[in-house]
Amino acid sequence: MDIWIVIIFLGFLLFYGIYQGFRVKNSSDFATGGGGRGLFVVFASLSAAFIGGGFSTGNAARCYESGVANIVGLFGFSVAQMLIGTFVMRRARLPENAQSPGEIAGAYYGRGARVTSGVCAALLAIGLIGAQVAAIGSIFSALLGVSYTAGVLIGFSIVMVYATAGGMSAIITAEVVEFCLLAVGIPVLAFFSIGHAGGLETMLSALPDGFLDPTSGGAMPLVALFLTMFIGEALSPTYLQRMLTGRDRRTMARATTISGLLSIPIFCLTGVVGLAAVVSLGNIEPSQAMPSMVLAALPVGLKGVVITSMLAIVMSSADGLLSSASIAIANDIISPLKRKPMKPKALLRAMRLSSLGVGALGMALALGTSDVFSLLVLAYAAWAPVMLVPLAAAMLGVKAGARTFFLSAIAGGATAVAFGVMVGGDYGGALAGTAVSLLVFVIGQRWDR
Repeated sequence: MDIWIVIIFLGFLLFYGIYQGFRVKNSSDFATGGGGRGLFVVFASLSAAFIGGGFSTGNAARCYESGVANIVGLFGFSVAQMLIGTFVMRRARLPENAQSPGEIAGAYYGRGARVTSGVCAALLAIGLIGAQVAAIGSIFSALLGVSYTAGVLIGFSIVMVYATAGGMSAIITAEVVEFCLLAVGIPVLAFFSIGHAGGLETMLSALPDGFLDPTSGGAMPLVALFLTMFIGEALSPTYLQRMLTGRDRRTMARATTISGLLSIPIFCLTGVVGLAAVVSLGNIEPSQAMPSMVLAALPVGLKGVVITSMLAIVMSSADGLLSSASIAIANDIISPLKRKPMKPKALLRAMRLSSLGVGALGMALALGTSDVFSLLVLAYAAWAPVMLVPLAAAMLGVKAGARTFFLSAIAGGATAVAFGVMVGGDYGGALAGTAVSLLVFVIGQRWDR
């Protein structure tokens, strides 16, 4: 019974994606699906997009290893989304019919900024896709009895087909379904995991010393993780493209704020699953904490629903990343560099080919490692240090020239790379690069003014 629930879900994704593919006629259909969507659809799509492998199975794995510090650190993402919704999206100055961050940057800083945004978006997406595909492989391997490699190939191939064929319309519809599944599956899994660990009080008392103290590993690592989550995916292409499908700025802003609020209990629940695994499962591979709890704690039938919701979690992030990468490459790199404007059908073809290429790269990255959370954090260094500051400034109407954009982007990117090479560690590069980018942008903007 469990396997049939999963098969029906995967079959629906394939069928609907191919069906939508016949309705996609141009690049605008592929990139936004027509736009004009209401609050629930934008909110559900945003929420399904962020609750990926890193924030679910990756969070459970980190909590299994070191306790609640990872949950608290992830709240940085929650705070960032709420601030973006409350202060940025409500005041955002967006070019008409914008499809990507690159178009926003290009409207303010010129063609070079648009191409730079496209390159950064593609690099970010490849790293994050690697994290989601690794999670897909782990789930297929642990819960469906296939090898990790086979799980990667089967699971992500399905994502590539429906995302590449149907574009944003297929992706958003899939994400609304996936959001409904995960809204049920995550709380159910957390509830049964606590029960399997002997109840909440027993579970908490049986945890190792320091697991309930977020600063047990030191205050600075916790602050660094919080700030990395705060900046890492702020205004990233995956989320910004979903915001741009809203019918107006108010809808975009409210959907973003609500999505940020929802992330708080989601992080707590997925972290609880990892803590329950410490008490009830003993010594296991950390990346298997959540899949192992599914097998150990849930009855037949309900197990199939939760397995499906776990697949929905990682697939909903992977499909959006494919879309953002393909749009970035075709719309913000290839198209601006051509002497003649690309025809809509040629641009659509370039988007689909880019989707397949990026998917293949992400799959190769996932086959090289199964550490979902580290891949996620590493990918952040490709976006925030280069694009976050100038993009936020453009959306808020802060006037600055192309020179300031490039000085800020180069300084931020170079600092992130240098920090990663010389110092290492999970979190420092993105933080240091973004701080330098902000400093250089403020100085350059005053110089321009």
